[in-house]
Amino acid sequence: MRLALSRNGARRTIVAAVAVVTTVGLTACGSVDPLLESGAARGGADASTEPEPADTPAAAVTPVADTLLGWITTTDPSSIDPAAVDALATPELTGQLAPIGGLLGPIAQIQQSAPITVTDRVDEGAQSTVTLETGRGTPVTLRLAAAGGRLAGIQALPDTPDVATFADVDAALLALGARTSFTVSRLDAGRCTAVHDLNSSETLPLASVAKLYVLGAVARAVDSGTLTWDEPLTVTDARKSAPSGQLQLAPEGTVVTVREAADAMIAISDNTATDLLIDRLGRAAVEAEVAATGSSDVAALTPFLTTREFFLLGWGRPDGRAQWRDADVAERRQILAGLAERTIDSNPVDPATADLDYVGIATRPATADGIGWYANGSDLCAALASLAVGPQNDVVRQILAQNPGGEFDPTRWTYAGYKNGNAPGEVAGAWLLTDTAGQDWVISTQLASDTPIGPLDNAAAFELVTRSSAFL
Repeated sequence: MRLALSRNGARRTIVAAVAVVTTVGLTACGSVDPLLESGAARGGADASTEPEPADTPAAAVTPVADTLLGWITTTDPSSIDPAAVDALATPELTGQLAPIGGLLGPIAQIQQSAPITVTDRVDEGAQSTVTLETGRGTPVTLRLAAAGGRLAGIQALPDTPDVATFADVDAALLALGARTSFTVSRLDAGRCTAVHDLNSSETLPLASVAKLYVLGAVARAVDSGTLTWDEPLTVTDARKSAPSGQLQLAPEGTVVTVREAADAMIAISDNTATDLLIDRLGRAAVEAEVAATGSSDVAALTPFLTTREFFLLGWGRPDGRAQWRDADVAERRQILAGLAERTIDSNPVDPATADLDYVGIATRPATADGIGWYANGSDLCAALASLAVGPQNDVVRQILAQNPGGEFDPTRWTYAGYKNGNAPGEVAGAWLLTDTAGQDWVISTQLASDTPIGPLDNAAAFELVTRSSAFL
């Protein structure tokens, strides 16, 4: 995956890097999930290289680890010199981390869970194992490897507590200090019956989980014959969105099929692919899909934003927060009409003059201003239930299964479908699971906060929630 990381002369700011990329596994060799999309709680291979020979001095990794930890724990990320960051990594590690902007990417991602404190550290030869704690109290194990006086490997994974009951998961999620829902439901003929419920009636942000409604509208249109999976869609510069995804970097005139756009929308949460589908369907069709799922609060998703509109309203220059916050539905539709000609530069040269406030995207949640997509846990289950048994459900299940969003015991589970979402101060995840008896289940969680929720805290939450599948 190729992502644009803004450069201005010889310096890049670490804050800008946070706004462009975010991963959960934080490995050099694992999958990369860009902005708004924290993926499975644990994924990717260990980034460490082979240890140096046994006669390596015991302190070989120490100066490298000292430098890296200084950057991770600093209270002033803008003081970090990107040239020094680049120089610390071996060429091999730099190549592995290229999709997320080099070593600056993982550093920025860890910083997103600031303030970071070091609680323990063991240096042995070329390896360093460090225990960190995020600002929300999540313990994290950071593993570093050195070779030739440079950083050769980096991996950061949250250390989630053991959980044996749904109540244990509730407690661990609530300890993150965010408004939280966690709902587990059995599906019967497309209806949800909750077997565990933590705040399922509280309306909270969905972030990119809202794309489930777009998928449902696409499937319904295909089933009715007004759309086909192989119909071509054309990327235009005027309609490109911001990351996550790849299509925002595609040349003007790039053609993808409806199925390819739907795949990208779910598997890598491609925002431009999502907007291509919404533009083709029409906003009204997606809003109708929200109602068709039986949503208890259709107004919370009306008008249904494109991702481009989400970015322009929340972090455009100028942003539209104040106007949006106090507007009714009719006024909001007029506001969106006024955004029709505004564009987003997919490869800004200078973050200071970009179409979006990239620093704000990482640090300034939009939930307080009502910008985004909202639903409660019960409605989220209803949306997945509708997809599970609704139009084109065989294709829909294939699309949802591209990224299972975690590890599930194959002796118990024959299918896992998933969609997640992440924006500053917003985390959401929804899983459709089928057990060996053919019974469908839905697990969902939502977290919302007035301050950002870093990817490491996001990863911890998703790890806890997916473990709850063992209780069913």
